[in-house]
Amino acid sequence: MSTRTALVLAAVAATLAACATAPAPTPCPLMTAPAPISFDGHVAAQATDYVFVLVPEANPATPGLALRAGESLRLAMPVAFKRNAAVAISADTDANLVLTKGWPQGSVRLAGQYRIGYDAKDNAITVSATQDVGTDGANAPGIKVIHLRGRSFLNPMPGDYPVSVMQTAADGKALARWQGQLKVLDDAPSARLAPTNFHLPPGTNGDFQKTAAGKVAPHALGLLLWGAQGAALNGVGIAPRDLARFPKYTGGLLVQDSNGDKLLDPSVDKVVGGIVGAAPQGAIGQAATSPLGADGKPVLSGEILRHAAFPPAAGGGKPNPGLLAIQFKAGSLPGLYRPTVELIGGNGYQFTVEVPAR
Repeated sequence: MSTRTALVLAAVAATLAACATAPAPTPCPLMTAPAPISFDGHVAAQATDYVFVLVPEANPATPGLALRAGESLRLAMPVAFKRNAAVAISADTDANLVLTKGWPQGSVRLAGQYRIGYDAKDNAITVSATQDVGTDGANAPGIKVIHLRGRSFLNPMPGDYPVSVMQTAADGKALARWQGQLKVLDDAPSARLAPTNFHLPPGTNGDFQKTAAGKVAPHALGLLLWGAQGAALNGVGIAPRDLARFPKYTGGLLVQDSNGDKLLDPSVDKVVGGIVGAAPQGAIGQAATSPLGADGKPVLSGEILRHAAFPPAAGGGKPNPGLLAIQFKAGSLPGLYRPTVELIGGNGYQFTVEVPAR
């Protein structure tokens, strides 16, 4: 062996050794939550349906994650989450997993951009970019959330389980890492709500919007409502606040029409939740209301149509059970308006409407 060859091999060996001992990226927090489309995706023995938040800033002006061609995201599920053998992993559809831009139904297009895979050894589901997935153009603002779905896994016993996501380069080098926990509940909650944009054209973001002072936001805010045993909560609309009885709900009440007159009277009908208002200091005039139908009466949950641009087989153009639409009017001052909608005995969700300064 020549001296030159020996030196080259020594240099290569040193490089490989350095790569093998290079520290992994410092992990970022991985926020996890039950997916907004299902009621019991976080319940023991049910199909796994979670979202994994890589970029927690919901403002679409904040860029998400980009993937270069050949790079991958690797979601390592805890071993207790068993693969559901009855469901195949589909590489070229979003049946098992979809990347989103940070809001419901805001998917990053899969076709021609990435493929799905499964590594049984590590119980990991993978996303491999077949071309650059940037943060601009049709992909804007980039990847912010992984949604694991499609009954691909089954939830284990109740508890907290560690979970991680790794972004790797084409050569396998770790580029970024996230760590968090999945919480599995013993039973489904008595009430649950989740944001949705099914009432809007596919891809539209109703969760974070901009409007002028004193104007109604361009898109109605959307929520899916569930009651006991996961039944769709229909007949709910927005009534004025009643601070004497419900001082917390400064932005209005969620009232279920009990007698079918659609008058939404909290003294007669059932109060199922409310809205906690948050506005720039000194702002006045902000308001949340139900949209009105042709008869001048509020359009209640369960009467709102899923947008006709969704496939008819998926309910496009038909009333969507449990879907509540809320019109939000901004107040008199610039800044952020952040109404939080809650169900009594359940959870809440905060929307953002921004009034830019002139």
